[in-house]
Amino acid sequence: MYKGVKKAKLGMKRSHRVSLRRNLLRSLLQRGSVETTTPKAKVLKKDADSLVQKAKRADEIMIRREIETILGKKELVKKLVEYSKNEKTGVSILKIRFRDGDNAEMSKVSLMGLVKKTGKKVQGKKDDKEDVKKTTASEKPKKTGVFGQGKKVDTTAVMKHSERSRTRSGL
Repeated sequence: MYKGVKKAKLGMKRSHRVSLRRNLLRSLLQRGSVETTTPKAKVLKKDADSLVQKAKRADEIMIRREIETILGKKELVKKLVEYSKNEKTGVSILKIRFRDGDNAEMSKVSLMGLVKKTGKKVQGKKDDKEDVKKTTASEKPKKTGVFGQGKKVDTTAVMKHSERSRTRSGL
């Protein structure tokens, strides 16, 4: 009998919990970062750290197969092994906001030191100036009517989540 062993149950049965954890790990490796609730983020960080440590010993075929059973795809295993060879590896959690609706605390889990490939190429200063002109043109108010009254609506206004809502519904 092992006393003091705690598992984060996350409000679901074992099979659902295992599939959730594996899906979160897969999407973390594919995208580089994932937004989820804070309890799930803490479980994901623990799982991802142990998986990165396993991947450092991936020259053994048995460990590589264990990783493949968790991730499901050989491409993800290769990506994880390449990532684990870097000097700066790890997983970070950043608390970002409270979700509308149920007011759950949301966190962003990201792999530190993961190099992302970008599809855009910077060719010169002329392209940058054109991009600036396009963004300022798109920021102008576009809607001209509110319920047919002819008033202009400012669509550039951004609301900040500075304070946690007082009710559970988020209203």
